Amino acid sequence: MNTISLPRDWVCDGSTLKPKSGARLDNTWVFNGKELKPKSGARLNNTWVVDGNKIKPKSGARFNNTYDMGEEPILVVFGQLILHLW
Repeated sequence: MNTISLPRDWVCDGSTLKPKSGARLDNTWVFNGKELKPKSGARLNNTWVVDGNKIKPKSGARFNNTYDMGEEPILVVFGQLILHLW
């Protein structure tokens, strides 16, 4: 399982995650309480789901692309994940 850290140049209002500077539709992510996906261009391969204390791709989840959320708040985890993959 992977562990990642959160850079400080992103912001979140509780349901939207985006860069502090230069936010566009293609680098803005939305969370609906269960899934995280791009605001524009969401597909199965770039949509992530929460499963217990893990987050994984909606399609094609494997050990090496499943992340342990630990004790972090869900939106911190999403920020970590998006920036790690970006």
